[in-house]
Amino acid sequence: MNKIFSYTAGYIDGDGCFYLGKTIQKPKMITVYEYSIQAVSVKKPVLDHFVDIFGGCIRKKPEKINHRSAYCWTIKTEKSVKCAQQIIKYLVDKKQQCEIYIQYTKTISSNNFKTVKTSIIMERENLISEIRKEKHMTNFVTKEKIESLKEKKFTVTIEDPFDYAYFAGLMDSEGCFRIKHWKPKNRPNDVYNITVEIGNTRFPILEWLVHRFGGSVCFIQGKNKKRDSATWTLSAAALYEILPRIRPYLITKQEVCDKLIEFQKTILPNGGDRHSELFRALFEKRREVRERIIKEVQEFNRTGSH
Repeated sequence: MNKIFSYTAGYIDGDGCFYLGKTIQKPKMITVYEYSIQAVSVKKPVLDHFVDIFGGCIRKKPEKINHRSAYCWTIKTEKSVKCAQQIIKYLVDKKQQCEIYIQYTKTISSNNFKTVKTSIIMERENLISEIRKEKHMTNFVTKEKIESLKEKKFTVTIEDPFDYAYFAGLMDSEGCFRIKHWKPKNRPNDVYNITVEIGNTRFPILEWLVHRFGGSVCFIQGKNKKRDSATWTLSAAALYEILPRIRPYLITKQEVCDKLIEFQKTILPNGGDRHSELFRALFEKRREVRERIIKEVQEFNRTGSH
């Protein structure tokens, strides 16, 4: 069960929200303080999974032209508090938000519309301001932070299954499996490379990925009022090593993960005469398999069927 909590933490870090706020309830104009955990996704199966584990409900968001249907999972009341308590130890980016969330819920209780103490109201308002500040003013990617990650080299060394479960949640929410294919000018044969990519504006997630799995990060300058971001990439043998370890925890991308594992098995070992007729014949057979897998992966990424 703890691995499910770790997976959920990865998904919430990537595509979730700890919401604190208030509304004015008419006609009596009563201020109602609210709290909920939310996740929006076009991949409904993973949200169904959260409902099964934690409770809450799913609603379909209004349709947008040229966009896939999106769904929102929302969990409130004591169920959301229990969820927050179960996942907080596994969160990387939103741990502080989760702490503020839990603290805020302790100020809410059923009082049958009696007057709430001013000190409690002030505490609620301060916590709402604090979580908004954390969301919108801290921990964002900067060029300097990304350059600092490039100064050190990291490789896959972890054995903690909770890290793989967290990574699976992050992949299901924010990641993309790809197979890159190109023809170098100075080489006789095409080059293929399996990769995963995760783009984000939040530095703690990118730092966690580099420290745990190595890979590379590329800074992306924000344009048209968009924030700066960075893309983390892991590929080839380093990726192949971890694919079987994250695969059991994936919910929406198991099938495309399997395709990358299948593809990597078609890689021919080094050595021998790579210009010989025997090698060319073997390469052509592998090429047919590779082209099929590449098309399948491209279709998964295009339609979101994974």
